[in-house]
Amino acid sequence: MAEAALIVTSKGYAKVVDEKEFPTKGRGGKGVAGFNVTEASGPVACAEHVQTGAGERVLVLTANGRALMTNVDDIKMRSRTAGGVKLMNVDDDDKVVAVLV
Repeated sequence: MAEAALIVTSKGYAKVVDEKEFPTKGRGGKGVAGFNVTEASGPVACAEHVQTGAGERVLVLTANGRALMTNVDDIKMRSRTAGGVKLMNVDDDDKVVAVLV
C-alpha cells in the first residue's frame, strides 16, 4: 500500500499522485503545482488522501445529482504536474462538487 493524493476536477478529470512527489516547503512558500489545469479539465474540485493497493473506493458526486463509484486503483497514477484522465462524463451545465473516499 502507498500513500497518495486523489485529485478530481470540476469537469470529471482525475488522477492519483504519489505523496512523495509533493516536496516539503517552508513557511511563507508559494506551494507547488498539483494539477495541470486546462480549459478542458476545469478547475480542481476536490483533493483527498487515499491509499493505493488497499481496495479503497471513491464516490464522485455532481451538482445535478449524478454519482459514480469506482476503485481508487482503477484511476491512473500520474505525475504531480500532469493532467488527469477522464473519470466521469459531466454535462456542460453540471460540475463535480464532492468526492468521498
